[in-house]
Amino acid sequence: MKYLIIVLIGGLIASPCLSVDRSNSGPEWDSLKVTWGPNPIRTFLGQRFVKDNDIALVLIYDIQGSIAGIQLALPTSIAKKQFYKFDTQKMFNRATVAGIDAYVLTAYFVDPRNICTAGRDVARLKSEASGTGLWLQQGSDPIHDSVQAPLYENTVNTTKWVKGSCFPSMGAHYWYDNRLDKECDEIFPVFLLYNKSKLTGFGWGLAGKYEYTQRTEPVPYAAVSSFMRIVPNCLKKFFDDIGGFTAMHLYFNTAPWNLLC
Repeated sequence: MKYLIIVLIGGLIASPCLSVDRSNSGPEWDSLKVTWGPNPIRTFLGQRFVKDNDIALVLIYDIQGSIAGIQLALPTSIAKKQFYKFDTQKMFNRATVAGIDAYVLTAYFVDPRNICTAGRDVARLKSEASGTGLWLQQGSDPIHDSVQAPLYENTVNTTKWVKGSCFPSMGAHYWYDNRLDKECDEIFPVFLLYNKSKLTGFGWGLAGKYEYTQRTEPVPYAAVSSFMRIVPNCLKKFFDDIGGFTAMHLYFNTAPWNLLC
């Protein structure tokens, strides 16, 4: 993966990366914590940053300061909870982001096990650029609940990802467990994008029309249905009831010749 379209950010949210003491002199006094919990590992990994308190885009960096992932946070106060099962969809974790109670989607671009241990130095960052793969966090444990997406299209058929339509400048869309009898209130909020048989991007798909940020885009029903080869029977009514859909596309490669389907 050579590139990831992102913007510069400025505002540290949290730094749950833990250092491991390997000396023989015992633990160093390198921090002060007033409260204690049974599990010092937080729900998310890495150092997280936002810009101008816009929680729709949260960038994640590893212990060495290299890019490691990304998040989208949706304020719970505006989430269409009466129509969509935010609280049971495993991709969404509830957390406070920049002081805002939110439903959070998380993707890592490197193996989550390395984010707070080895990280990536400058040499690896130059060699690997944006990352080495795509891991989607589907639960509260960022290590055990993160599932790697297929890097190559020829391995997708062993998973529940279902091929949709291909659009130049975007790629071939894949939707998780997509079928005619799919329950729309539990649609998976992530889609994958492939070009030349390789994963080149992905996107967040939110049930509902949200205007709390300029980083997302509203998606008309005609566009949503055209991105799918199999359109769930419930989709049109669900779209009308919930007031629309919102999406954010993220690309690992922006060379036009690699995005032609």
